[in-house]
Amino acid sequence: MESVFKKSACLLTALALSATIVALPVTADEAHAAEKPYMKKIGVKFDLKKNKEVKSKEKVVGVGNKNLKITVKNYKTAKLKNGKKKTTFTVVYDRSFKPTKKQVHKMNRSYDGTLFGGFWVDVVDYSTGSFDESVMDELGVSVKLSKWKYSKNKKFKDGDGCWVKYPLRAQVKVTITYPASYKGLCLGVGANSYFNPEGSTAYKVNQAHFEGKRPFGKTYMYKKGKTNSHWMRIK
Repeated sequence: MESVFKKSACLLTALALSATIVALPVTADEAHAAEKPYMKKIGVKFDLKKNKEVKSKEKVVGVGNKNLKITVKNYKTAKLKNGKKKTTFTVVYDRSFKPTKKQVHKMNRSYDGTLFGGFWVDVVDYSTGSFDESVMDELGVSVKLSKWKYSKNKKFKDGDGCWVKYPLRAQVKVTITYPASYKGLCLGVGANSYFNPEGSTAYKVNQAHFEGKRPFGKTYMYKKGKTNSHWMRIK
C-alpha cells in the first residue's frame, strides 16, 4: 500500500482522479492561539454525514461543470486498548452525468488528455486547515487509504463515430487511528470545477497543501470552489 501522504493519481481511460489525505496543527500553541478554528473561519460546508449523499460539481471537457454524487458509507468508530480510537469508512463517488450524443461529440473533439476535473478526499486539522506528517506522527495519528476501486468503463457514442468511456463509480476505504482525546480531525470530500493536470499551477498549489505546506483555504480546491466541498468532524 502506498503512502497516503503522497499525491495519488489514478487514470482510467481519460479519468483523472486525485486522492489525497492531509493535515494537523503545526504546533499546539498555534492551534490554541486562533480566535476561531481555521476550517470554521473559511466558511466551508460542514454538512457531510454518514450515508448522506452530497453533490459536488466536476469539470467535464467540452461540456462544463456537472454534478458528482459522493457518499460516506460504512462509517464506524471503535475504541482501542491503547487509548486510541479507530474510525473507518468508505467514500463512494458516483457520476450521475451521462452525456447526450451531442455532448459526446463535444467531449471527444475537445479532449486533450484531460476528460474530467477529478475528485479528492482530504483529512485536515480543524484549527489549522493543514497537515504536517511529523506532527501527526508525534500525536500518534495515522491515516491510510486502500487501493481505489472502479466500476467497469461505460462507453458513450455520438452516432457519428466519436465516443468517450469512463467509470461511473470509484471508491476508497479510509482508516484513521488517533488519540481518543484528540478532537481536531476533519474529513472533506469534493470534485474539481477546473482541470488539474499534473505539472499545472493548480496541481502544484494543491500538492503543497497535501504536503502540509499550506492550509486548505490557500488551495485551488477552495479558491475555485469554496462551497463545492463537504466536511464533517471526526471525533
